[in-house]
Amino acid sequence: MTLHVKGQRRRKMATADFEQLFDKTSLIAENMILTVTEVPERQEELIQLLERAMLRGFDNHARLTEIHLPMERFPFIDSKFWHVPVEDCGKAQVLRFFFEHPEADAQ
Repeated sequence: MTLHVKGQRRRKMATADFEQLFDKTSLIAENMILTVTEVPERQEELIQLLERAMLRGFDNHARLTEIHLPMERFPFIDSKFWHVPVEDCGKAQVLRFFFEHPEADAQ
């Protein structure tokens, strides 16, 4: 998978690396958008990645507030994944996770 965090270079990484990068980045970012530029090919991999992103957000007190993904490739995904709104990424064909820290909402 390839991950892009605003302000950092794109890089290929395994899922474990994704989780480590998320943990480090979430400590310094109020609100964060993680973009996966190589979307998983299989439904099972996508679901696993969505679950991990949601759980990592909980672990780091960063609520997953929105997901963008290529809906034409994954038509089985509804407009929500658990409680998180899901939207089509359009022509970008990427997977984006939008996270917010509760403290950022209060400011």
